[in-house]
Amino acid sequence: MPGWRTNCRKGESMRVVTSVLTAVLVLMLSMYFLRTLPILLRGLFGAFDKRRRFRSSLLSPERRRNIEAGRVRRELNLRDVESAVFSLAYRLKGRITLSDIIIETGLGMREAEEVANGMVDGMRVRMEVLENGLVIYEFPEIIARFEDKSGA
Repeated sequence: MPGWRTNCRKGESMRVVTSVLTAVLVLMLSMYFLRTLPILLRGLFGAFDKRRRFRSSLLSPERRRNIEAGRVRRELNLRDVESAVFSLAYRLKGRITLSDIIIETGLGMREAEEVANGMVDGMRVRMEVLENGLVIYEFPEIIARFEDKSGA
């Protein structure tokens, strides 16, 4: 043993052992990961598939048939809906109701109310409640444009 120790520089043998152990550990982990990756992916996509099946089981048979036949209206994003609401407000001279939004966009009552209330900022869109309880959404910029046209 004393001869072996004299042939190695101080700390060199420790570095060699450490690098070999590190290489073996990396190799073992990569083999484990490659072996378990397909299992993880199947589990992940299987969970999504189960969730999709669960959601579709909550749909009415008529709605499910319409979805499968492709007769369901495309989902509108918020930007499209807001644009449609502003176009509607322009056509109706700056004053609209929640019913107008529902008819124009095809949204449900809750969705339409969320969109309308989300647009209310006190400047471009205001919400007014009339004495009879009717909620009117006013667009002051559009109203001013029509008042200027009628006054000129």
